[in-house]
Amino acid sequence: MTSQGMVLRHNILVGGGQRRVELPPQHRPVFEEGAALIFTRWTALQLGVQNEWGGSKSAQKAQELLQDVIGWFYNTKDHEMCDLQDLLDEALQLDFSIQAEDDSPYQVARMLINMHNQVAAGDFSYVEQMRADHARAQAQQAAAASQRLANGEPGADEDSSSDEEGSSEDEDGDAMDAEGGEDMDMDDAPQQPAGPVVDEDGFQVVQRKGRGRR
Repeated sequence: MTSQGMVLRHNILVGGGQRRVELPPQHRPVFEEGAALIFTRWTALQLGVQNEWGGSKSAQKAQELLQDVIGWFYNTKDHEMCDLQDLLDEALQLDFSIQAEDDSPYQVARMLINMHNQVAAGDFSYVEQMRADHARAQAQQAAAASQRLANGEPGADEDSSSDEEGSSEDEDGDAMDAEGGEDMDMDDAPQQPAGPVVDEDGFQVVQRKGRGRR
């Protein structure tokens, strides 16, 4: 701990500028659940875990990053979004060799800070909505897997399942707008490529899909 912030993994120093919003201790479980749910919606990170771009301990690295982020909110003097964005971006590069070109570290940082401030104020609506979306997506995936097994046709329902999940998240994409926040548009989030795109420095590149890229 320093007077300016806290040093986390990779010697990243965060803090300085905007004063943090105090989170009542009794609200911490809701905030931590919300942070975990946001991470499940972070496509770049999930690709890194699924493809083990961070090695055999990719899932563990993602969990450690989540704990670092939670600790950042609890222990830093200030909550500057640019600091959190840098922490997330640096973790992608160092832990998963991912060079994000989709602005997702910024989007995730903004979602986390807005969600934290809502929960601190006693507003759990966004976390509750993410919880419901996650449960619905899991139920859809389970039903699709059962149907594929029954039909003996692996992958037959994957497209429809992913489309339904994306549409349900789009419907709730404005859940934080009233508080000045924004959700990730999962239709525009990077999807798994046929093969990893590697830049000249050896980083996996997660590219923007759709808007903003020609």
